Amino acid sequence: MDNFFKHYPLVQYGNTVSNTVAVNILAKIAFQKTIQQNFEVFHPYTIQEGDRADTIAYLYYGDSGYDWLVYYSNNIVDPYYDWYMDGNSLNRFITDKYQSLTDARRKIKFFRSNYIADDSMISPTAYNALSANQKRFWTPINGNNNNIIRYERKKEEIIFQTNKTQQLNVSLVGNTSFTADEYVFQQNAGVTVGSATVNFSNSTVCIVSNVIGTLSTTYNLKGGDSAANATVSAVNTLSTSISSDIQSYFEGVSFFDYENELNEKKKNIRLIDLAYVQSIEQEFKSLMSS
Repeated sequence: MDNFFKHYPLVQYGNTVSNTVAVNILAKIAFQKTIQQNFEVFHPYTIQEGDRADTIAYLYYGDSGYDWLVYYSNNIVDPYYDWYMDGNSLNRFITDKYQSLTDARRKIKFFRSNYIADDSMISPTAYNALSANQKRFWTPINGNNNNIIRYERKKEEIIFQTNKTQQLNVSLVGNTSFTADEYVFQQNAGVTVGSATVNFSNSTVCIVSNVIGTLSTTYNLKGGDSAANATVSAVNTLSTSISSDIQSYFEGVSFFDYENELNEKKKNIRLIDLAYVQSIEQEFKSLMSS
């Protein structure tokens, strides 16, 4: 870590005699452009549990001091949070950001088309029976005579920030109210049948979005954080982003899954070929001193 900033030039700021000296991190921009334009030989590397930039630099370049080169090769600005985190570190990060792992797992960040998990195929007859909205999620597969023999899910990522927004007319049981942005749910015999995130709430109305399952007047609405409890007298849909005929083509992505996906993408990095290290270091020092 000590090597990360050692090649940056220093800059003074302030207008007093005792000006403060700091590292000029903006100097990295020119270096990044130079690498991208002049050095195209990179080798892929998949980070393993316990790998650090300095250990990778030692194994690949024979010198842990080249950890800065590993960072720069992958546009890593923050060595702590831009680097791949192991399971324990990721869980701590999510807990700090979302208060708890449970909260991160049960709250929905957005809805995304689920084509990756759907490898089904349908016949032309089944395709023709679909609604116009549903047909957009399928793409044809042609046979030898260029005739359509079947359809498969279109590999297209579509994201909606919410599927619907609903207003629930409620009567509180007790004095505890629901809180904004909290997870609320309804259960039948201990099984959650409907859940959502609170947008707004008072003693008589609770407006929610990111609805999973079905919210109804049959069961009490309960708060995941506040422990509020209320009967529901009416459920009205205020707006719908994902119509009922295409609900099955989407899945809710939790905050936990979202953070985990971002972290998994950080596993795959690239390393500049060993043959270019000396010339890159010379160019870097030249840029830093200019």
